[in-house]
Amino acid sequence: MQLTRALRAPRYALLAAAAALALFWLYAYSQVLFIWQNLDLWLAIAPRVNLGLFIAFSALFGITLSYQAWLRAQPKACSLKAGPQAAGTLLSFLVVQCPACASIGVLFLPLSVVTFFTAFSTWLNLLAIALLLFTLLRLGAFTAGGPATPLRKKRT
Repeated sequence: MQLTRALRAPRYALLAAAAALALFWLYAYSQVLFIWQNLDLWLAIAPRVNLGLFIAFSALFGITLSYQAWLRAQPKACSLKAGPQAAGTLLSFLVVQCPACASIGVLFLPLSVVTFFTAFSTWLNLLAIALLLFTLLRLGAFTAGGPATPLRKKRT
């Protein structure tokens, strides 16, 4: 698999771990409203399912970022019409990770949107994880070769 080849390189394994930890700590720091003394309270009241899903999301985020950096460093021979295949990563940031985001989201979003995110947070977490897995799939992380073939073949 391409992904294991990429993560065997110490540089990219370290990048994956650093990105995952940075995302986790940045998210946790924002959830306790930038007061580290509240971190133990947040960890105590956060739903275990959402916390587990967020840890999985953080790990996949680090792996995806590291794999994309590894791909960028590889020699390429692709057509000029080839488009970006990392849309899943960008779209995953539009999905809310935890109902605790309501504290910050209320500042920017209407209450009805925050209520929706809170009610469906587990499903939205799963969607974000699926988008990261889809990104890795489209980038060819689970194949022996490079990026996956297009979803639709062009008609000639």
